Order: sequence, then structure tokens, then C-alpha cells
Amino acid sequence: MGNMSLNRNSSESIASHFGGGSPGEFSKGEILVQGDEEPSGVYWIRSGYVKAYSISQLGQQNLLLIHGANEIMPLPWALDGPQKIGIFYEAMSNVSVLNTSKDSLRSAMGREPWLTEQILRQLVNTFTVYAQRIQNLGFRSPRERVIACLLDLASRFGRPYGQTVLIEAPVTHQDIADSINVTRETASRELEELFRDELVIQKDHLFIVNNEGKLQAELS
Repeated sequence: MGNMSLNRNSSESIASHFGGGSPGEFSKGEILVQGDEEPSGVYWIRSGYVKAYSISQLGQQNLLLIHGANEIMPLPWALDGPQKIGIFYEAMSNVSVLNTSKDSLRSAMGREPWLTEQILRQLVNTFTVYAQRIQNLGFRSPRERVIACLLDLASRFGRPYGQTVLIEAPVTHQDIADSINVTRETASRELEELFRDELVIQKDHLFIVNNEGKLQAELS
């Protein structure tokens, strides 16, 4: 699964469109879009990470998607779809954004085919992420689900770190649990096993995948 963010040239063009928008800064834990409110506009993430999640009737978060730099959100609403009630967007780190109106973005898409192409590409990638997540939930064992989640994160947000892959998104044990429908205790137990097997480590609260090949082999 490829990274959902736009390539450099495209992101610079997107940035030029949002240049007239309102800049915004959010601290870790701040909510950008409340689940029961209409979004105040369309956000383009300049830096940082934002997670989209729903909350069950029992109060448990269900992590749906993580957005990184150069991504637009909430994309379905931006394309004139309904904003699904109950979906929250929360800063996972300090986040810098530009905000513009939905009408402004859609007008620009009507004038500039390249903009439409880039945004549709992100939309397709979003569907791919959701499809992969559903597939990951098909694994029966919690260990397999944790491994599949880490591999997806490495694919989207990883960068080479020596002979390993550093996942730059600040994902927590709880985030992994909320993504794969297990308790935090279960996710932490499986992660500790991976730590002991030296397949995964944590450094400065970030996950590092030591051996992607061995992790992939456990899912085959």
C-alpha cells in the first residue's frame, strides 16, 4: 500500500491553492473536526499527523485512518459527500494546517484538471487503506493483526533507518488496539512478544520494524 500523500510537485501545487486559506496550529490531542458538527472547512496538512476515529456506544475508539503531511481532509465531505456523524479528527502530534472552504476547493477543481486528478488519487488511496484494514481484521490471531497493522504503517509512514524501517507516525499501543479491534492489553502483549523476538523495537516512542521479511512471512 502506497503513501496517501501527494508527491512533492503536486503538494506544492496544492499548497499554492490553499495559500489563500487560513493557517492553523493544533496541539497533540486537539480536535480538528468534532463528530457531531459540520466541518469548518477543508484542511490541508502542512505537517504533523491526524487520526480519524469513531466512538462506540461503550466509549471505545475505533481508529479508521491516519492522515499525514500533504493530505486533504475530510475528503468525502470536501467532494460534496455527507459528513458522517460520529467521525472525529484529532491531532496525534503538533499539527500545522491550511484551511479553505469546500466551495473554494470545488471551484478550483472545476478550473484545474490536475487538481481534480491529485485529489481523486488521494481518494482512491483512502479506499485502498480501508480495504486493507478490512482484510487485516480477517486474521484470526491478535499477533497476525498487530503484524499486519505495523506493516501497513511501515508502508505508509515508514522511512529507511539503517537496515530497518522507522514508522514516523506517533502511533501508540492504544492506537494499534483501536485499529485492529482488540483491547490495549492484548495489543501490548503481542507487541512485547515482537519486541522479545527482536522483530520490532521502539525508540523515542516510535516503532521500528527490524525485519519486514520475517513479519511478512508470518502472514503468508
